Amino acid sequence: MGTTAAPYGTMHLVLLNVVPQLWKLFAGLKLVNKKADEGYIVTRATVALFGRELCGARRTVPMAQARSLRNIEIYHKSFKAVDWLHFNLCSREVLLAGRIPHSYFNLFMALSRVCRMLFRPRGVTRAEIEEIEKEIKYFVSNYYAKIYGGTAERLSLCLSTIATLLDIVSLLWACGPAWTVWQFPMERKIGALGKLIRSASRPHENLEQHVSRKIKADLVTSFGEQYLPAEWVDATG
Repeated sequence: MGTTAAPYGTMHLVLLNVVPQLWKLFAGLKLVNKKADEGYIVTRATVALFGRELCGARRTVPMAQARSLRNIEIYHKSFKAVDWLHFNLCSREVLLAGRIPHSYFNLFMALSRVCRMLFRPRGVTRAEIEEIEKEIKYFVSNYYAKIYGGTAERLSLCLSTIATLLDIVSLLWACGPAWTVWQFPMERKIGALGKLIRSASRPHENLEQHVSRKIKADLVTSFGEQYLPAEWVDATG
């Protein structure tokens, strides 16, 4: 159908697929034929140092951000999109500078620059979209050249999610800024709906009743608070 007919969440693609995949690569968690001497792999001691540095930085940032500064060596499997976003925008450059070859550092930073333009609650200009396209093409071409390498033995690194990054610019032109088609609000809504089902034998009818009751309660609450504030306080305490 194409990306414009069925837009997908750019945040899902980048932060829950591509960025975690890159972490597995340079942390040595995904090896090709058990080779641990790839140029992009940092030592285990350096990975441990990453974790300690992130934990040490927790006390320097607001509490809302501190969760994303957990020890990445230990907790990377439980990182959510917001944690990978914080890592990609705020931590990666400091952690990797001087610790991996410059060509791979530039590869990772190209994706970070893309994220800085994509994941913000405002529009993007034509110049910014053109810059995003330039950085994505640089990242994708260098990933396939330097990490995948185009050989049969490294086929496990030829990932469709990397090539899918090339669709992002088409999505921006067709659907607007990335945040307009984020799927996380709908996921939260679906998660909330499941908790409203109290009957296994009649789930659809039961869900409809609870949703209707909740919507009516929200409507009464908003009306009372806005138009009858004194009476609402007296009625609710």
